[in-house]
Amino acid sequence: MQLERIASGAAALCLAVVMLVGVVDIVAGELFGLRLAFKVDMSGTLTAAAIFLAWPLVQSRNEHINVDLFTGIFPRWSAVPREIIAKLAGLIVFSLIARGTWKIALESLAIREKSAATLGYPIWPTKLACAVGASLVLLVILLQLFGLIRDAIQSRHADQI
Repeated sequence: MQLERIASGAAALCLAVVMLVGVVDIVAGELFGLRLAFKVDMSGTLTAAAIFLAWPLVQSRNEHINVDLFTGIFPRWSAVPREIIAKLAGLIVFSLIARGTWKIALESLAIREKSAATLGYPIWPTKLACAVGASLVLLVILLQLFGLIRDAIQSRHADQI
């Protein structure tokens, strides 16, 4: 899905800004004794946004850490039902995460929340980015779940023919 790539690109941009701010802070600190007062706040908010924006692509590619300690114990036919159960659990968890991030983001947007640091840059956009990322993960999980169910139905239908 193209949205995943756009979100992932935005995540990369967030991390690039974090690195640039870090470099500028170190160089300015070492050469001129000047430190960026906002670096900690900005790094924290942009890193959070980067994580949430990268999540949809990770979910889409199924690149999460998998614990397969008990996989060998279960019968082979249980792989698809277990995957469906896992997707349903993910759907529940990310529904809650998306709901919470949207609540926080909209509250932040309503007051045009700014950083407490001396720069006072707006942090509501990063909170919105987190909510968008969580919602995209939810969409990816839904599409994966529908695909699993569709494939299971088609496979069962093919076995009956």
